[in-house]
Amino acid sequence: MPDLNQLLLVLHFVGLGLGMTASFGSPAVGKLIEAAPEAEKRVLARVPAALSHLGGAGLLLLWATGLILTFTKWGGFGSLPWQFHVKLTGVVLLTGAVGMIHANQAKAKRGDAAAAARIPAIGTIATILTLVIVLFAVLTFD
Repeated sequence: MPDLNQLLLVLHFVGLGLGMTASFGSPAVGKLIEAAPEAEKRVLARVPAALSHLGGAGLLLLWATGLILTFTKWGGFGSLPWQFHVKLTGVVLLTGAVGMIHANQAKAKRGDAAAAARIPAIGTIATILTLVIVLFAVLTFD
């Protein structure tokens, strides 16, 4: 029977999957929207926001499970190597980027075209941060 830490790690990976869905799915859908006929654009335009909500849920799950695992499995922040602290810094920056994406989505929904135009650039930063976080997670826990 799996113990609590194994269950938390499974949930942590589920959160990672949700986040990766948003990180890589949104740019792909964005390209489809750009190339789509006008009649399809309105329908496809709803997809990035839905993916963003999945990514946000994944990030919340990662924070919750990650913090618990830090203490239940690893004994706290002080017991982890410097690579973990780089990873954690990336997570903090990613959380800020996701917050900026959500704020710009809310403005775009109210008709702010400039806010809508900022989202892809912030999304690119978020995707790069996601990759850096995964790299430093591997360096920490391998």
